[in-house]
Amino acid sequence: MSKPVKSGVPKSLFVLIIVILASMFYYAAYRDYSNPEVVAKSFYSAYFKSDYDTMAQNLSVFWGVQFMPQYMIMSPDELIEKRPAIEASMTDFITRMESENKVPANMSIKILPKYTQRADNTALVVYEFREKNKSMAMEMALMVKENNRMRIFQMMPADQAQLDQLTGHDIAAIEESFKEMLGQ
Repeated sequence: MSKPVKSGVPKSLFVLIIVILASMFYYAAYRDYSNPEVVAKSFYSAYFKSDYDTMAQNLSVFWGVQFMPQYMIMSPDELIEKRPAIEASMTDFITRMESENKVPANMSIKILPKYTQRADNTALVVYEFREKNKSMAMEMALMVKENNRMRIFQMMPADQAQLDQLTGHDIAAIEESFKEMLGQ
């Protein structure tokens, strides 16, 4: 006598699907450095912890060059190729600059996703600094893609009047202006 074969979907399959979906969400929300919002969050989380290595990893080599004259004569391709050395120099520079600064306790940033704009090789992310969950200031980060990863090119203060002028098409003009620098 043979036992009847149970038909249906194994219960373990449902658990496996949930685990896969959760891991995909985790990667997209916290580890995907092609996502400019993740880069801004990672940079400032490192800043608040005085983790200057992580800060340098999130900065563009083009940001670093403005403080390191020895790299100013290099082409964009050479700069990207020399990223490990430039990143080490940026870490040293940030460490020297921030050695005197004290970050207030309870600081955080809140990304304002409604202002985020993305193009193929550039992005604009707006966020606010928060202390004890109270908004203190706003800032914009302009990012460029280097080796398939967004990195911070420039950070600038922002106010609501400036944000109200963002049209949603601003990134296209920025992308066009960066094509020569990015070698495209």
